[in-house]
Amino acid sequence: ASKAPFLKAIEKKFDAFRACYAKVDDPAKGGTFGVDLHIARDGGRAQVKQPRTGMKGTGFRDCVVKVFEEVEFEKPKKGPTVISYSLKYSLAK
Repeated sequence: ASKAPFLKAIEKKFDAFRACYAKVDDPAKGGTFGVDLHIARDGGRAQVKQPRTGMKGTGFRDCVVKVFEEVEFEKPKKGPTVISYSLKYSLAK
């Protein structure tokens, strides 16, 4: 329950994250993309740190980071907060 506000904010951007997948060299391979999100005391947009992925593609990494930077978070209940979040990419079957 404590993670619900963070998840809800990120879920609003799922269509934009999906659009980034078009930039991957080998979509059939799939993969994950993880980041650490530093959310300020007052909420708003997080600082995106430590993007990590083995997925290749011109502009893919920058696209996903940009979408994470656009997520608007509510004010965290316990002050400044850092969360780690990963997306799993795969083609629908």
